[in-house]
This record gives sequence, C-alpha cells and structure tokens, in this order.
Amino acid sequence: MADQLTLILIQVLIVMGISLAFSIGANDETLAPLVGSGVIKFRTALLLGGLAAGFGMIFFSRGVGKTVGADILGPGIKYTTFMLLAVLISSILWLIIGSLSGIPLSSTHSTVGSIFGVVIVYALFYKDLRIEQAFNYTKLLNVVIGWFLSPLFGLLITFILFKIIAKLILSRLKGLTMIEKSEKRFNWLLFLAVIFAEIWVGGNSAECIGIFYGLYNNESLTWGEYQFYVVICGIFVFLGIFLVGRFVIKNLASHMTEARPSEGFIIQLSSAIILMICTFLGLPISHSHVIVFCILGMNIAQKKEVDYKGFAKMAVFWVLTFPMAALFAGVIYYMFLLNGFF
Repeated sequence: MADQLTLILIQVLIVMGISLAFSIGANDETLAPLVGSGVIKFRTALLLGGLAAGFGMIFFSRGVGKTVGADILGPGIKYTTFMLLAVLISSILWLIIGSLSGIPLSSTHSTVGSIFGVVIVYALFYKDLRIEQAFNYTKLLNVVIGWFLSPLFGLLITFILFKIIAKLILSRLKGLTMIEKSEKRFNWLLFLAVIFAEIWVGGNSAECIGIFYGLYNNESLTWGEYQFYVVICGIFVFLGIFLVGRFVIKNLASHMTEARPSEGFIIQLSSAIILMICTFLGLPISHSHVIVFCILGMNIAQKKEVDYKGFAKMAVFWVLTFPMAALFAGVIYYMFLLNGFF
C-alpha cells in the first residue's frame, strides 16, 4: 500500500513539475518589448521566443536544477516525495498570494524558501540529524548572495551600458531623421537581445527541473527518465509562452509602444548577461527582480523620476517571500508528518 501511494505521488509530482514549466512560460514577459516595437509579427515573436526559452531549459538548466534538487541539501539528505509535494504546494500558494496583491514575486525565492522550511522541519523531526547538517550552507549562502547581487549588478550594467552607448552613438545623432534611422537599427539589436535573454530565462527558471532532479537524486527516476522530463519541460515552457504567455506579452507590449528600442536593447542585454552568468554558476535567481533593477538603472542614468514608493512595496514582498514560503512549507510538511507521511 505504501509503495502504491509513493508511486501515485511520484506521478502527481511529475504532472505538477510539468505544469510548473508551463506556468513559467505562461508568465514570461521577456518578449513584451520586442512585440511592442513591432520588429517582427506577433506569432513569429512567440514562436522564436518560445523556442529560445525551451532550448535554454533543455540544454542549460542542469546546473540550476541540480542546485535546487540536491546541492543545497546537507550530506546524505535526499528529498522524499512528500517533501517535494510540500515544496510545490507552498511555492504555488505564496505565488498566488503575490499575484492577488499585484506584486511580481520570484518563483525561485519561493521554491528555495519552501525547501528551507521543509528541511528544517525534517531536521527537527529526526533527532539524529542536527540543523547544522541539514544544508550545504556554503551553496545556500551563494544562492542567497546571488539574489542580492544579481539585481544590483543588473542596475550597474544597465547604467554603464546606457552611458557608453549614449556617448558613442546617441549623443552624436543630429535631427529627427538620424534618430529614427538609429532606432530602426536598434530594433534588430533588440530582437537579438530578447532572443538571447529568452535562452537564459529558460536555463535559469529551473524550479521545475529541480523537482525532477530531486526525484532522480532519491532514485525515483532513472537518469534517462530525468533527461526525458527535462525535454518535456522545455516543450511545455514553449507551449506556455505560445498559448498563454501571449496575453501577458500583448498586454505589456501595449504599454511599451513609446519606449525606444535602444532602451529596450540595453535593458534586455543587461538582464541576459546576468542570467547567463548565474546559470553557468548554477545559481537560481529572479528574472523579474533583475529586470526591475535594470529599468531602475535606466531611469537613474537618464535622470528620470523613480517611483520609490511602488518600488518599496515590491521590495517588502520580495524580502517576505523566503521566510513566508519557508513557513508555509514547514507547516504543510509538519501536517504530513503528523499523519505518518514522510
């Protein structure tokens, strides 16, 4: 009976992991500036962007997935199916709360926070496991430091890139005709930057891959099955963008028709650079946080007014994400333990 329940739970986790991949694509806004600029047709943008994100997840997500699915745990600790189930339920619950509050929260922060809460409860429940042995604290600290440094570097890179491009190109443009010609060239640079960014969004948004790596690590999946589901997740990220993400992208694009392609290019390139570096380092970060700080860096560079009140509201939710997700997940997993489900 217990083995049958475990098998059912594994199937549930597989479905939820694939659904998470679909939702990552459905909520991806990376294509919005490209669609808003009108460089290519809407369906073409969805197709190319979805393929880029799927490609990134299939070929570049292993490092981040391994970090989430195994490396942040202490030596000898592996996720049980109920631990992974608690992590997924908690992550989804906190993200729903954020959505209802109108705040773009990080699925990465929510997932890692949920893992933290579950493992702490696990360590408290098993008396032979000390809290200090529950995590690879070096790896966990690197992840948390990455959360703080990646947005700040996004701001800095955007600021520097704008100043360089403004000095070398934009400041030398005389007259409306030259400016329009220059911005048309930036349209195509924006296209390349957005597609490049989508690859690393797919590679770094690997919470779903972390679930499958956790199942592989606890021997619920073989290596071949793990790789198969990575490909399936890549396909579902593409489907999420193409089938549902179009609504988010179209809505945001309608507010970006007045944005200059040169500005969009700088913001997208900056965020892509940060995502690429963190993906190669196996550090899961928040794309939305990086983008917000890149936009902030652009506004500061252009000496535009910054909505610090709105930014402060987002920052409060960002800071709360980790502890609240940890609390939710810990309570959920504790309820499982009380009912004899490990």
